[in-house]
Amino acid sequence: MTEPMNTRLPVPLVLCAWGACLLGACTSEQVIHANVPAATMAQQAPAEQRLLDVAIAVFDPGLSGEEKTDGDSESYSQIREAEARYLAYTLRKTLEGTGQWGVVRLTPHEDRSVDLLVNAAIVESSGSELVLDVRVSDAAGRTWFSRRYSALASKYAYSDEHFSQKEPFQAVYTGVANDMLAAREKFASKELAAIRDVAELRFAADLVPAAIGDYLVEDSVAAYSVNSLPAADDPMLLRVRRIRQRDFMLLDALDAYYARFYRDMKPAYREWLKSSFEETIELKKLQRSARNRMGMGAAAMVAGVAGGVRSDSTAAQAVSVATAGGGAAVFASGIKKYDQSKIHLDALRELNDSF
Repeated sequence: MTEPMNTRLPVPLVLCAWGACLLGACTSEQVIHANVPAATMAQQAPAEQRLLDVAIAVFDPGLSGEEKTDGDSESYSQIREAEARYLAYTLRKTLEGTGQWGVVRLTPHEDRSVDLLVNAAIVESSGSELVLDVRVSDAAGRTWFSRRYSALASKYAYSDEHFSQKEPFQAVYTGVANDMLAAREKFASKELAAIRDVAELRFAADLVPAAIGDYLVEDSVAAYSVNSLPAADDPMLLRVRRIRQRDFMLLDALDAYYARFYRDMKPAYREWLKSSFEETIELKKLQRSARNRMGMGAAAMVAGVAGGVRSDSTAAQAVSVATAGGGAAVFASGIKKYDQSKIHLDALRELNDSF
C-alpha cells in the first residue's frame, strides 16, 4: 500500500517562505487619501443676534523645554514657531470664509473678553500628517468642545492640480469650523446675546472693576453670567465701548500683520511640506523594510540553528545551515536599509535648515 506523500515543509523552509512574503509585501506603498469635508457655508447672512466674534489665539507650537533649547533641533523649533502662526491663520481664513461668524481675528494671546475663543496646540506637523488639539470656549466660561483633529496627506494632495488650489490638511480646518457651527446651533439667540453681554462686561471689569458692581456674576468654577445690564446711556459704559473699539483697532492691525506673515510664508512653506512629504514617505518605507528584514532574518537564523541541532539527517542539517545563512543575509540587508534611511534623515534636516 502506497503511503500518502508528506507535503509538510520543514520549519526553517516555512519560516523562509513566510519571511519572503512579508518582505515582498513591505515593498508596496499604502496610499491614504485625506477625506476633506465641505465647510458648511452660510446661504444667506445669519441673523445679527446669532453672530459671535471669534478670536483665535496663536497656536501652542507643542515644543518641550528640551526642544526649545537643544541646538540640534533649533531649525525644527523655529519651523514649529512659524507654523503656530501659519496654521492658526489658515483656520481663521476657513472660519471667515464660511460667513457664519462675526469678526474673526488672530490674536497673539488668549483674550477672555471676546465672544468666542479658539485655543489649539500642535501635536504633530509634517508633510504627511497634521494633528491638533483644539479647545473652543465662550466669554461665559463654557467649553463648547475640546477635541483632537488629525489628517493624513496622500500623493494626490501634492499633485499640481490639487496642491495649487487646496491645503493638504484642509480636512482639519473644515472639521473645526463645522464642529463650531454645530455647537453654536445648540444655543438659542437669547443665550448668544448673553455671551456678547458677558464679553463686554468682562472687558469693562478689566478696566474699572469697581464700576461693574453687581452687573457681572462669577461663580466658583469661573463661569460668568449677567445679573443686570447698565443703562444704554450710562457714561461708564459709553467710555468702555470707545476704549474697546480702539482695542479692536489694535487687534485688527495685528491681524493684518499676521495676514502679511501668512502670505510671505505660504510659498516656501508649501514647498517645504511637499518635499518633507516625499522624504518622510521614503524614510518610513525604508525603516519599515529594515525592521521586517531584520526580524525575519533573526527568526530564520534561530530556526536554522534549532533545526540543525534537532536533526541527525545530513540533508536536513544542510537545509538548516542554508536557512541560517539566508537569515543572516536578510538581517544584513535590513541593516543596510537602515543605513540608507539616514540619507533621508539628512535630507529632512537640510530641508528644515533651508526653510
